[in-house]
Amino acid sequence: MNTPLPLGLPPATAFYLCLYLATLVVHLMFMHYVLAGSIYLAFGRLMGRARCQACRWQSILIDWLPFATGLAITAGVGPLLFVQILYGREFATANLLLSHRWMAILPVLIVCFYLLYLQKSAWIARQVWVWRPAVAAIACAGFIFIAWSWTENHLLMLDRAAWPGIYATGSLRYESAGVLPRLAVWCFLAFPSLAIELAWQGRLLGDRLDEPTVADTRLTGLSPVRRLAVTSLSGWAGTLLAAAAYWPAIPVAAREAIIGPPAGPWLTVAVLGLLIQIAAWSVALFSDRLSYIALIVMTAAWVAALLGIAVVRETIRLTAVDLATGGELHKTALGIGGLPVFLLFAVLNAAAIGWSIRLVRRQITSGNGSA
Repeated sequence: MNTPLPLGLPPATAFYLCLYLATLVVHLMFMHYVLAGSIYLAFGRLMGRARCQACRWQSILIDWLPFATGLAITAGVGPLLFVQILYGREFATANLLLSHRWMAILPVLIVCFYLLYLQKSAWIARQVWVWRPAVAAIACAGFIFIAWSWTENHLLMLDRAAWPGIYATGSLRYESAGVLPRLAVWCFLAFPSLAIELAWQGRLLGDRLDEPTVADTRLTGLSPVRRLAVTSLSGWAGTLLAAAAYWPAIPVAAREAIIGPPAGPWLTVAVLGLLIQIAAWSVALFSDRLSYIALIVMTAAWVAALLGIAVVRETIRLTAVDLATGGELHKTALGIGGLPVFLLFAVLNAAAIGWSIRLVRRQITSGNGSA
């Protein structure tokens, strides 16, 4: 393929690939909040009661993580459907080979979901402090397990040579040099997303991030704005280091496609988005201010970076799976006529989510929400 994605693909295939990428980016926004937020809380709870109460971001995460998890699950339906249309054989094969190990993500997700509600319950507020870091750590471990499972499943999809061996041995694990560094890439990448999302939440809940913070918010050693800046910058640093470790595990053909015509332009978009965010957060770190304009600019750069990274990710998969061979199947699927129904419910779900966010925000700002 000598043209940027999705050019060069059959029309129906390109259409589904665009829908998949668009819904995947939306899912990533919510998923990053949950993954990085649970890690942030797990480590933050170790600071002790007084410091945790002084950290505005921990209070917001406790209130919003259960709702955000529901959004991540809902937003994940779209890309899950489209990935089966695009990569049905590979996706189904990986699922079957990993069997019960793969299906374990469902009960783990349910447990994590209820633990997030437990974190904000009146019961845990009456218990000794040690229960809070314990619950946060278990929830965090569960979400990392889910991320690891998806990483393992994704890489197994692309490694057809490993399929016979796993089937013959009945192993429920896929071992590859790329699993851990790729998992690290996506875990670290979640923190720049979390920083921007918390900044917007803080502003919507009345925090003035464009003004110097008051002294009593510095119990953690850094002001709220600087904590967000450190969160984003350290997340990008970890992402780059993990990507460097993952690069040798990527097949040569995929590496050539990443820096070549299929993904090269999108890689440039991702790098520019990364640089803009680093510059904006560096200014916020040194000035201890985050203006409304700066937040808008870094948000646009964040969305562009996520889209670029999503296309690069898909380019790696396309070097192992030839989508053009499924062109007729995609054309048939497109002609079934279910797209209007999908779009209708997408609009209805977006409206319901927006109304729910507004309702929860009103309850929290009026003092009815739990902290």
